[in-house]
Amino acid sequence: MDSYRFLPRLQDRHLVLPLLVVGLAVLAFWAWVPAVTPGEACQMRNNAAWISVDWTSQPVDEAAVAGLARAASQRQLRNLFPFTSYMKEDGTWSQSYAYAAEFVSAYKRHNPDTKLLAWIGVPIVNERPFGIHGWVNLADQAERQRIVDFAITLVDEAGFDGVHLNVEHVDDGGPDFLLLLEEVREASGPDKMLSVAANDWLPASLNSLPEIGGYKWSDTYLQEVARHVDQIAMMTYDSLLPHPALYRLWLREQVGGIHRSLDGSEVEVLIGLSVSREETRTHSPQAENMRAGLAGACPGFARLPASGHNIEGVAIYAAWEANESDWQIWETWQKNLRIEE
Repeated sequence: MDSYRFLPRLQDRHLVLPLLVVGLAVLAFWAWVPAVTPGEACQMRNNAAWISVDWTSQPVDEAAVAGLARAASQRQLRNLFPFTSYMKEDGTWSQSYAYAAEFVSAYKRHNPDTKLLAWIGVPIVNERPFGIHGWVNLADQAERQRIVDFAITLVDEAGFDGVHLNVEHVDDGGPDFLLLLEEVREASGPDKMLSVAANDWLPASLNSLPEIGGYKWSDTYLQEVARHVDQIAMMTYDSLLPHPALYRLWLREQVGGIHRSLDGSEVEVLIGLSVSREETRTHSPQAENMRAGLAGACPGFARLPASGHNIEGVAIYAAWEANESDWQIWETWQKNLRIEE
């Protein structure tokens, strides 16, 4: 028997249009993520924010630090990543951490519960046509050692709870990045937190396409990074998407894909949301913003199992660009209310 004889033939044109309409309707139903943030189902209480270099580069203002500590507690920001320094082209470190120890000490007096992780920027060599074009060669053991030594100095002398490494841009499968993580972990010991900013996720089938060429991270590499660190803050922004509806879909699928990829891992995962006002080739503030980000991430959170997942919360980039409207949206979400455009 011809097993295909029951399938509609292309020449049966009266069937093609209805099937196409149904297919498009199903696709639209799947892809549509409403511009509404549900409440309790997607609530997260272990959130984070990348904060300004001003905190470690300028003399400490006790009142300002007290305000930061109070706001972090009220907004459920349990992790803060103050930008501390980056490696310059000559191999030295930007002198933007002169007041790091004073800042950490002052902050801990007002809020000892926050994890303060020194955000260290490492722009590495890459040939990508867009993004960060750096100069640090992680294949060079001496350059990796400079990063390790500096990270340990910040932890030991400034009193940070650990380090947050922002190494950009690491392609999928990059072995030298894993070596760096091993070396930082060994030098810092188990009592200090090792956190990384990570590329967003794509399934390997898409990530291997020539047009993408491993620019994102696939399941395998994300799992390998997770074995080396305590925390991963996913940079699930700079998506190239021009419209909030597309970004909401992107965030929903990122949350699901990251969860499936790291299911069973003990690493703590944070989903990055951008509030940046900067217009770039990869980031549209009209599409990527607090409202669209939460509205996209929340359906993904709502699909997570009630227990046993490791997505702990949201990470805000960059807190110094968040305005009053952003914080109102954030605080409304924290109160389990609904927000609509």
